[in-house]
Amino acid sequence: MFTDPPDPGWAARLATTKACLANGRPDLAVMQMETVADAPDAPTEALRLYASALRGLGRHADAIPPLERVVRAQPASAVAEHNLAAALGDLGDVHKAAAAARRAVDKGGRAPETWLVLGRALQGLGQLADAETAYRESLRIRPAQLEARRDLAQLIWMRTADPDAAMALFDPAALPVDLHEALMARGAAALLDMAGERASYDWLAPRLTPGSGPLLHLAAARAAGGLDPVLALAHARSATEAAPRAPEARLALATALMACGRVMEALPLLDAQIEDTPYDQYAIALRYTAWRLVSDPRALTPGDYASLVQGYDLPGPDALVDRGSWMAEAGRRLEQLHAFRTHPFDQSVRAGAQAPIDPRWARDPVLDAVFSALDDPIGAYVRAMGGRSDPMSRRCTPDGWEMSGAWSIRLREGGRHTDHVHPKGWVSSALHVVVPAPDASAPRAGWLRFGATRLGVGLELPAEHWVEPRPGRVVLFPSWMWHGTEPFSGPGTRMTIAFDVRPR
Repeated sequence: MFTDPPDPGWAARLATTKACLANGRPDLAVMQMETVADAPDAPTEALRLYASALRGLGRHADAIPPLERVVRAQPASAVAEHNLAAALGDLGDVHKAAAAARRAVDKGGRAPETWLVLGRALQGLGQLADAETAYRESLRIRPAQLEARRDLAQLIWMRTADPDAAMALFDPAALPVDLHEALMARGAAALLDMAGERASYDWLAPRLTPGSGPLLHLAAARAAGGLDPVLALAHARSATEAAPRAPEARLALATALMACGRVMEALPLLDAQIEDTPYDQYAIALRYTAWRLVSDPRALTPGDYASLVQGYDLPGPDALVDRGSWMAEAGRRLEQLHAFRTHPFDQSVRAGAQAPIDPRWARDPVLDAVFSALDDPIGAYVRAMGGRSDPMSRRCTPDGWEMSGAWSIRLREGGRHTDHVHPKGWVSSALHVVVPAPDASAPRAGWLRFGATRLGVGLELPAEHWVEPRPGRVVLFPSWMWHGTEPFSGPGTRMTIAFDVRPR
């Protein structure tokens, strides 16, 4: 707990900042506290609020210095260490996040959130048994912590590929009744990723009642989309009636309408969604799909794909190392990061696995060189947005870009990426590191594809554009563009690094 009383000159600003944060305006809160960084007499409460506002804007790196000042000012505070650990975890520095979380525990911190932060950091470090222990401690302290349940279930699934073991975490008997729907919605989403649409819907259907809320109907609509578009539409309507203002319900309804062939009814919903949230990448993707279905001239053309999807072949790190050898070594380094048997939840990977990798903390000279080599193609791609009016280019700013997340994907024989978009991205990517041998019987096996769209059994559209993968080739494209891979059935591995870029 923060105990030092604020200077009277800070009192009004503290109150205003708290009000801004409570009203969901971290931008205004930052303006209130913009002098904190240079004020040696700033109270710890001001530093904490400033950091909270910065994190609300996604400026996690900027939040670290004020949080470190709070730790120095309150060396015995477990809360201060927890806040720092959480920010470091969001930043992606799992080494420092784990250390700060352990210090919070050593200082007497017993909050389940601290154990959750520690578990996530340990998982990022590849210390999987210790991560599971931390998640279980979080749940021992507070069984109702849904995020810890979901994270532990995902860890168990990725380590064992056993859906039954993972689903044991979604038994509502251990939780208060008011949390049952939220837990079951998470369970249905997890089972959808582990076992498919039929298993997810069959698990959820007996749990639906006439009084079920929007969370369950949204989960049911998502699962039913692969079984019966009319059934999915019924669930989407129930979700919308229960939560008419919820963006997720509006998008579910638009998706189901499109799958039922009622595109003209879906378009006003998508227009309204994009009007409310202009950077909703999924809504943008759905609207392009709707335009394609009704032959609207605003649908993507071959020229649009050629302009918006760009491939760049990275040069070797120096004249003495060719690209092929460099990528082969990078592939060996990436292989060491892959500790899981199967894919995570809420991702596009099938018959493969995924591992986080943060370029700022890779701590590997080969991988550091790979990320450094990406600067030039990303810069060239962003500069090419000048003068264009597509939804991605309109977000370009003079301040440039920054990487907002990176991960490595390893696909084995039969592996693929389902067609998807990155809902919170701006520019997305695929850097091909290792690719399987060409297959004469399937010339595009393993290729990156664009435009293929599946909105359940009622709507499946073929790809419209492809890019051949080659070691060292990075492909950049808008995050709202549908993309996936053609499956490959031959032996070998397909290893990539993917990342998202956002405007500064």
